[in-house]
Amino acid sequence: MMKLILSLTLIWTLSSTAEALQCWQNEGIGIRENVLHPCNSSELCATAASQDNMHGNVTQSITRRCFPSSLFSEGLHIFSFSLGTVAMTASVHLCNTDGCNSEDIPYPGVQEKNNLTCFGCVTLTSPVCNQTVQCVGVQDRCFNMTVENEHHEMPTSYSLGCVSSNFCEDTRRFPYLMTRNSVRNVKINLECGGNSAWSVRLNVMSLLLGLFTLTFY
Repeated sequence: MMKLILSLTLIWTLSSTAEALQCWQNEGIGIRENVLHPCNSSELCATAASQDNMHGNVTQSITRRCFPSSLFSEGLHIFSFSLGTVAMTASVHLCNTDGCNSEDIPYPGVQEKNNLTCFGCVTLTSPVCNQTVQCVGVQDRCFNMTVENEHHEMPTSYSLGCVSSNFCEDTRRFPYLMTRNSVRNVKINLECGGNSAWSVRLNVMSLLLGLFTLTFY
């Protein structure tokens, strides 16, 4: 009986390994260029073309890596959020064959204003968040967000703004598109809906600014 159990375990392990994808990856510790990377059996290959705007300074980047299939589905998706002074929109393509995330995908481009406005902050370090943020593109929800370091190395920070509903469907998606592998000890709590004016006291530079800085360097 024990031999049978061991045999079945070995067969399951080998079959699970065989199903795991090999995906191109261009981020992570020690990675400087695209390399084929073995994913877990529960992951998909992903390419993200991100367009970030910090105080009018627009930067673009292509990221390739493995994304969990429990959070993302195959196909092309647009994710977007805006805090007023900081905004991000990403085209994300996910696929399910070895090396399928090798090709570049188009950047989201200029996002047109829509009919939604939300409360936001003047700057990331503003003590009062009662300014109006004009939502654009697929940003169809208002949100408030709490960002905290899991090791309590930095104080908790708060933000308001516009967000696309696919971020709201599962808030665990947010770190995959905001940060690189070097930033892992961050917990993000995202609440979506109609938000109201907040008066928030920030004692230090918002942790979000640090996240974006680490993303680009």
